[in-house]
Formats: sequence, structure tokens, C-alpha cells
Amino acid sequence: MKKLFTMLALVIAAPLALQANVAMAETEKTKKVLYHVNHADMNTIKAALRNITNHINSPSGPDTRIEVAVHGGGMKMLTEAREDPQLQAAIDNVKAHGVEIKVCENTLRGMGLDVKDDLYDTRESDIVPSGVAHVADRQMEGWAYIHP
Repeated sequence: MKKLFTMLALVIAAPLALQANVAMAETEKTKKVLYHVNHADMNTIKAALRNITNHINSPSGPDTRIEVAVHGGGMKMLTEAREDPQLQAAIDNVKAHGVEIKVCENTLRGMGLDVKDDLYDTRESDIVPSGVAHVADRQMEGWAYIHP
């Protein structure tokens, strides 16, 4: 009888263990990294974009999902890019590699900015209700956090 219970336990446990291994393998395949841009200093903003570009070009880059959370002073990245071709090129480059730039609705409202008129290459689908909440949510979901 004891052998029967052991065999039954193995029959039930084996598929569950296999599912857990598959889930772990999926998680290991896609790394998730959030870059946090909230300073108005253009040197910091440009450094952040260089960091993201270096990340994309790293050995783990192709297997990494990258988002940029922009709020507060970091909004300067998207407002200045409307007139700065080098900044446009840097943003276009990271986006071409699948990087998503998430923009804080609270900051837009607080600064009186319009998505279409005031920000470079930003769509309504890029807007999150709160930049800081988005950062916190991503961290709780296990995303790596980088604040250049």
C-alpha cells in the first residue's frame, strides 16, 4: 500500500515539477528592466539614453524587455526632443529596439503639456496614470530598477 501511495504521489508531482521548470525557464528568458528618468538635467537624460543603448547592445540586450518611466523633470527629455535632432535620434534608436517610454499623466497635467503638441513621438498608449506608481508596480513585479 505504501508503494502505491508513493507511485501515485510521483505520478501527480512529476507534471507539476515540469510546469514549474518551464515557468522558471520562461522567466529566465525574458529579463525586465525599468529605467527611471525624473531629472531635468540634459546631461543626466542623455546619459540615461546612452545607458539604455549600451544595455540594448549588451549580450543580454536581445533577451531584455526595457521600459523607461518618465515623470517630473524627466519630461524635458520628450519636450526638448521636439527641437533636438540628436535627442530625437537617441529616442528613435531605443524605440526601434522595442524600448517603451511610459509617460506620467500627473506630470503632463501638472505641467500643462499636451501629448501631441508638446512631446516628441508620444502616443496616448504611452501614458500611465502615475509615473511613480508605475515605477513601484514594476519593482513589485520583479523588474530590475535603474536610476541613472
